[in-house]
Amino acid sequence: MSGVDEGRDTVEPPARGSDFLQLAAGDVPAGGKAEWLAGRLRAAIADGRLPVGGRLPPTRVLAADLRVSRGVVTEAYRRLAEDGQTAGRRRAGTIVLAAPFLPPPSPAPAPGSGPGGAKERGVRGAGRDGSPLGLRDGDGPGVRETGGHGGPPGLRNGDGPGVRETGGHGDPPGLRNGDGPGIRQACGHGGPPEVRDAGEPGDRTPVRLSGGASTDPGRTGPVHGVLGDQGPARPSPGTPAHRSPAKPTDGTPAHQSPDGPFHHTPAHQSPAKSSPGTPAHRSPGRATGRSPAHHSTARPAHGVPAGPDPASIFRGVPGVDVFDALRAAPADVDFTPGRPDLTAFPRAAWLRAERAVLSGSAADQLGYGDPRGAPPLRRAVADWLARMRGVRVDPESVLIVAGTAQALTLLHPVLRADGVDAVAVEDPGSLGARQHLANGGLATPPVPVDEDGVRVDALRATGARAVLLTPAHQFPTGVVTSGERRRELLEWAREGGLILEDDYDAEHRYDRPPVPALRALLADRVCYLGSASKLLAPALRTGWLVAPAGYHSALVDAKRFNDLGNAVLPQLVLARLMASGELERHLRLVRGRHRGRRDAMIAALAARLPGAVVHGAAAGLHLTVTYAGDVPDTEFAAAALAHGVKCHPLSWHRQSPGPPGLVLGYAAGSRGVIADGVARLGRALRSLR
Repeated sequence: MSGVDEGRDTVEPPARGSDFLQLAAGDVPAGGKAEWLAGRLRAAIADGRLPVGGRLPPTRVLAADLRVSRGVVTEAYRRLAEDGQTAGRRRAGTIVLAAPFLPPPSPAPAPGSGPGGAKERGVRGAGRDGSPLGLRDGDGPGVRETGGHGGPPGLRNGDGPGVRETGGHGDPPGLRNGDGPGIRQACGHGGPPEVRDAGEPGDRTPVRLSGGASTDPGRTGPVHGVLGDQGPARPSPGTPAHRSPAKPTDGTPAHQSPDGPFHHTPAHQSPAKSSPGTPAHRSPGRATGRSPAHHSTARPAHGVPAGPDPASIFRGVPGVDVFDALRAAPADVDFTPGRPDLTAFPRAAWLRAERAVLSGSAADQLGYGDPRGAPPLRRAVADWLARMRGVRVDPESVLIVAGTAQALTLLHPVLRADGVDAVAVEDPGSLGARQHLANGGLATPPVPVDEDGVRVDALRATGARAVLLTPAHQFPTGVVTSGERRRELLEWAREGGLILEDDYDAEHRYDRPPVPALRALLADRVCYLGSASKLLAPALRTGWLVAPAGYHSALVDAKRFNDLGNAVLPQLVLARLMASGELERHLRLVRGRHRGRRDAMIAALAARLPGAVVHGAAAGLHLTVTYAGDVPDTEFAAAALAHGVKCHPLSWHRQSPGPPGLVLGYAAGSRGVIADGVARLGRALRSLR
């Protein structure tokens, strides 16, 4: 693998902002901050993004996001209260009471005003460069997602200081690495000495970050419950190298709960005893000071049928059941992308909301519901999209669906009826989404993705009338579509194209400000798809679809004949979480936790996969890692599974040739588990060489 590439010699601080109304710290003026903020709030109340009855964020939260004093936010709120537009409700927070009186609207923009002009839509206003505020480059002034400058000192969490990971050690904001100090970025700035891999003492090549996600070379800290520099645990004499302890007596595979996910045995607790004849296994972390999960790859115990051959899952073209097969395969560490931290699911808040819903629901609410979705949830989703994603939509236009997968399924016949027989897709792009489109009889011509997002010139060349995009955080590369590329996309859509916008991972951002959804800029040519799967849990099977007006009636009919509508009670509970502010509080909690785990994975990759390039670190729940060499990524993924680690090979998500890589989800595992899993990846790659 190659060494560190010399890059730019300057590091710019990260852009920062708030999901709330798409406010960005870079837009805060040097003077008159309170008046500026009050003006933005008045405008949002006037145009409906903040509806009457809506709740403003706590002053300390908004102040931390915008990097202003709390007094600035308090003063802005006070001015709105004096105008009679808001009022404090103690524990309920600051509530919107009435819309302000504004002068008559300005005349409509002249025909032909392009999507990049200052006149566009007359809603968001023009930015400093003359472009609409909603069309700022995704990373804010001076920062580009891929190939740009690195971030600033510290990688501070977007929610302000003070967020700690559950079970953590009070690490300050910034890169606290369980594997010890030692990450350099692609820009070549020096940092502390790199941690060596115990297996290769001579290799000190640090990991490179593609795209400007920063790790702070000045912030290093003690090792907390991770591998450090000790290397893998050695098995007892006579113990086969990748042998796991015996399975529990209920037939569940070793190291796997009856519900599926692997749970590490605590350091003070030994694994289940082996059956007679089974080689002894060393208890993880026993009297060694090492973190849990230093045992070897899980394999079936004596007398239990073996699972699928790891190599068979990654052999040939992946079929429609490939994700089911990988999900069923036993493994100690699960780096499957797209999995949030399910242990953080707000059970207490959900139970409170559920009790309130059950106690306050009339009997007729237990019957068949509206196929479009429960009205309270449609209102809550409309308010959420206005506040968090800049999308203003009438609740009557929101269709509640069973996740993005069902949204695509409902779109199949509607698009074909409109004469659309092909939906272009990003390359690389989601294999699962491509399979869903193909199942509906739609062709999926690939469109390459570069450091600014999908290439619009290549999109035009396909001749497709529709395209499926993940512009807020592209899967799997992590690229955020740049401002210029967004303008090109909107121009293509104005000419008759249809954008299916999967707002994937939009809320999970760390080193960059939020970007508005494309739907906020061109509603009549963008079909918006969102979901609670990454916000809360995939098991809820709840999402939302906001389509152009011409498609809405046909989609409602498709939903009606598909399942008569989603289950009503979970919809009412989710609506209560959204309206009460519990969902936003949960998002702030998991964002800080996910960020710490991302930093732990980047640090572990620096130590265990030197020379690898990390992509997409600024947001989301996964990293894409590319590496030099002639080892196919399918062989690497198969070897990783043989070593007890699940992950996706990057080639699964490609239609055209490209460099090998892995797609690694980090949100679902603790820092110690992440460090152990990456160490196993390093051993797997060395075994192939």
